Amino acid sequence: MAPLKPAENIISCSLQEPVKICASAENLNEFKPKTIPELFRECCEKYSKFIALAYKEGQHFPINNNWIKVNYEEYYKRVEKAAIALLYLGVEPRSAVAILAGNCPEWFCLELAAMRINAVVAGIYTTNSAEAVYHNLNISDATIVVVDDSQQMAKIRAIRTRLPKLKAVIQLHGPYDFREDENAKNGCYSWKDLMAMEFDESLRMQLRCRERDVAPNVCALLVFTSGTVGLPKAVMLSHDAMLYAVQALNKSLTFLKPGKESCISYLPLSHIVAQTFDIFLGMLNGAAVYFADRNAVKGSLADTLIEVQPTWFFGVPRIFEKIIENQRKTEAKLYDNEMKNALENARRAMLKYHMDQMAGNSETSEAPHWPSQLIKDIKISLGLNRVKVLFAGGAPVSEEIKRYFLSLDLPVVEAYGMSETSGGISFDFERPNLQTCGKAVTGLELQIYNPDVFGEGEILIRSRGNLMGYLKEPIKTLEALTEDGYVRGGDRGHLDADGNLYISGRIKEIIITSGGENISPVYIEDIIKKELPCISNAMVVGDNRKYLTVLLTFKTLIDPDTGYPTDILSSETLQWLAALDIDHYKTLKELLNIQPTESLHKFDPIQPTESLHKFDPNKMEVVLDSRLFRALDDGIQRYNQQAISNAQKIQYFSVLSHDFSIPTGELGPTLKSRRSFIHKKYATIIDKMYHNK
Repeated sequence: MAPLKPAENIISCSLQEPVKICASAENLNEFKPKTIPELFRECCEKYSKFIALAYKEGQHFPINNNWIKVNYEEYYKRVEKAAIALLYLGVEPRSAVAILAGNCPEWFCLELAAMRINAVVAGIYTTNSAEAVYHNLNISDATIVVVDDSQQMAKIRAIRTRLPKLKAVIQLHGPYDFREDENAKNGCYSWKDLMAMEFDESLRMQLRCRERDVAPNVCALLVFTSGTVGLPKAVMLSHDAMLYAVQALNKSLTFLKPGKESCISYLPLSHIVAQTFDIFLGMLNGAAVYFADRNAVKGSLADTLIEVQPTWFFGVPRIFEKIIENQRKTEAKLYDNEMKNALENARRAMLKYHMDQMAGNSETSEAPHWPSQLIKDIKISLGLNRVKVLFAGGAPVSEEIKRYFLSLDLPVVEAYGMSETSGGISFDFERPNLQTCGKAVTGLELQIYNPDVFGEGEILIRSRGNLMGYLKEPIKTLEALTEDGYVRGGDRGHLDADGNLYISGRIKEIIITSGGENISPVYIEDIIKKELPCISNAMVVGDNRKYLTVLLTFKTLIDPDTGYPTDILSSETLQWLAALDIDHYKTLKELLNIQPTESLHKFDPIQPTESLHKFDPNKMEVVLDSRLFRALDDGIQRYNQQAISNAQKIQYFSVLSHDFSIPTGELGPTLKSRRSFIHKKYATIIDKMYHNK
């Protein structure tokens, strides 16, 4: 076991400074402090012949449909070669290696390689602008940055003169726009050429020395916050914190069997979720990690699921919504009425069984057998037949999603976590109802700060998984922690008598009207989307206002290549319109009748989709068909009938000219709404709902 570095404090804002590990003797004995390279070596020795990584040649644009598989023995060798290459490029101890790339085997290898040479890994979202990339590289003092392709390389070229500490850039995938003879001069390397080099044996000896100096209580990983308010902060996670969090989670996953497990890597590896479930949970269980292509979130994930049939799967709520939407499309298109009725009856019976189990009034302990084959066929068609556990998190998971997957005999385990706690905080393994986020993982303490009469308050978290601090930001670090070492979660919730955690919303997302009423917008938004199945996003507005309003976007298809919303209405929208006898609209542009509010240069507000990033929605007006307006208004009124109070009723709504997306800025990398950004982008439209009514 690697020894701990002497430390004086439980927090640190420097890559050089270690921290004290706060844990009981019992907890330390159960999860012994070790480094990530130590765990990696142990796993590779234990699972040497098991498949570790699987990818297709030309991962981003597959040349063929054959999976290339790498076992743990080869995985270890690749990491060692990458570590020596980083030493060759001059990576110094406790400096940062930044990775600006999509999910691929090289990311895994480079991350573990950097940690083996006592460096720190900083993941950067590929959707970031050049300026955002500059901020991340600058604050982390990165000496090496690894980029995906020429598109990401262009961002580095635009900012490199402002980064004097940056020694080299490694480009993983072609085409390349630099020549080999430029390598030494400009520090640009292709990954392929770097891996083909023969390195001096002295570098291998240097690797051994570096690795011996890695300690469990120093920073291993920088995870940048989403930056929805201000510039992103760099969350510092130690080796011990990261390994504690994943081992505490794994303790509950007793049904996972080494060499028998597989998962799909598709969520951004710069996010704590993918780090936990892809890299670390994968190696801990000797699992095979299959890499989806770059269009996974845009649509190709469905095909990868069918190919791989993973044994665990993590998705944000929007991913699960897409799975449901695709299944409903399939049934509407391919199944006759008799088959549809049979499937509906089968799902209804399976849902009843699970609901009875939760209520404790089941007459049998076994699921009904008669619909089993029908349910199995659906699971096979979705690629979920081998799944042992479905995880959902990153945003509140609706009851509708949970009920649908229960009807397929696929209970969804809701996970609650954050970057500042190295991922998992609580998991709903026992599933006592459809609202809870479950109980805290082993060794983690939950506390509700300043609870109201209903027991609700801010959720505080304390464990070995807590962040070291925010890099170079001591004031913000102290603001994020209580005096006794709890992380301020920023979420509002309560604990029941059994220790189950319920989340009612974000503290910062709580709307406080000018009348002083505290309102959780997520609850309202979920009901509106349920009442109006044509609506993709509903965002409630009303902070410091005298009443609530809501912004609505229609469901349209997403361009799989760019990620931009298109002008083509989704099948759900078309079905909803058909039910209203408004079936002559086929595109969003026709449906919304968008008109400019002032003299503008000639510009199509919807197409081409790539132009949406420079489209100003505040200079356009949506003119709705009277029947369409009434139908939307009826849906809003149906919500109002369910509103908890008059202050929580929606008074006005506005339909936006396109759906939310990552490229247009309204959604973050894990598809969560960026509320502050949306408020600014649609400020004029919002103001009209208050000043022109």
